[in-house]
Amino acid sequence: MAHRGSGSVVRALTPRSTRSLKANWTAKERRILQKLRTPAHIQQFLDELPYDERGGAVSPRGVMRNGKAQCYSGVLFASAALRELGYRPQMMWIDAVEDDGHALALYQVGKLWGSVAKSNFTGIRSREPIYPYLALGLSYFDGFFNQYGKRTMRGFTVPVDLEQFEPRGWRFDAGDMQYVDDAIDTAQREWVLPRKARVSNVSEAIRKAGLMGANPQGLWQRGD
Repeated sequence: MAHRGSGSVVRALTPRSTRSLKANWTAKERRILQKLRTPAHIQQFLDELPYDERGGAVSPRGVMRNGKAQCYSGVLFASAALRELGYRPQMMWIDAVEDDGHALALYQVGKLWGSVAKSNFTGIRSREPIYPYLALGLSYFDGFFNQYGKRTMRGFTVPVDLEQFEPRGWRFDAGDMQYVDDAIDTAQREWVLPRKARVSNVSEAIRKAGLMGANPQGLWQRGD
């Protein structure tokens, strides 16, 4: 999957700035977004979308038009939907080996962090807003494995602020959004697995549970 800085403390959007940008959505898009009144509603919306086996960036507008998403496009959509609720649009990128990377849409409640995510794996989707930032990222480690059962997570970024791309129209962009890729690539890593760390594979029961309902065409394959 093609993937694709800022500090870990950010300010939410003001109600005025949120309202001023809603006019950019079409009437159909606004109807979809208005139904997503909480982060849990956004997660449910993503869970119900078919998993798009194609990689690469798709804007939130593209997700609504296509009616499907993968982790990257799903998180761009979730970030835009969270923005409508007054949260600053931010994402975390998780680095992996022998696997696709993963993305999370972030939101803060006070000093604590939660996340929303689209995934082919059941255990690396949303988190409730109960975590310090480092703990939020690390909460994904045990559930982050490839279809062969190898734990593959190796690091994650500080929050990448998508509001900086508002002048470029990231919510509606029909292109490849290379500027978001570049921001992820250059973002500071909040945590990286030490080189000498040894990690075990997951059990067969956990592997099967994680793959429940997965789209096989969207899974990382040996030789990719």
